[in-house]
Amino acid sequence: MNRPTRPAQRNARCVLAACVLLATTIIVTASGCAAVRASTPACRSLARLGLVAQSVPSAAYVPCVNDLPPGWSVPSFDVRRGSTQFALLSDRSQGHAVKVRLTGGCQTGRAEPTTSRGPGVQTFIRLSSIDPRYAGTLYDVFPGGCITYRFDLRRGPHIALMQEFEDSVMLMPRHQLQSELHTELGLQLQP
Repeated sequence: MNRPTRPAQRNARCVLAACVLLATTIIVTASGCAAVRASTPACRSLARLGLVAQSVPSAAYVPCVNDLPPGWSVPSFDVRRGSTQFALLSDRSQGHAVKVRLTGGCQTGRAEPTTSRGPGVQTFIRLSSIDPRYAGTLYDVFPGGCITYRFDLRRGPHIALMQEFEDSVMLMPRHQLQSELHTELGLQLQP
């Protein structure tokens, strides 16, 4: 039995990766910009996370969704050149989704420093309301990028909901994603 050559294996992996991307995303082209809409940017979905990483090539981290607690869902996921955003919705948040957005940078303004969510990450929080709703923005700032989390939660369950969404959104280091994409799918992440 003939074994495939390395280029044939690489081509097969590329075809497989392309099939995975086509099966999990819909490409929408509007006014010269490409956008990708699909389901959850899960930490185990390497091809999808590659798209997120390419949306902000300077970002040292890429946000991804780990296992969601019961009652949580991801109703939207949008990848565009220069940003990626998705929403996390809990059945206990009365239709107010946490909006997560990756960009190349952000202004934290008067946000207060809080516990860092990762090595080399500065985390800040700015509250716009405490009562009757707990609302504001959490920021993860790192070399080449920023992730903002806009939240508006009902007072009472807000403490548990904040902890749940923070535990659900992980920060994957770009270098780790590059390595896993290369090892698992034979794909190169640029740059």
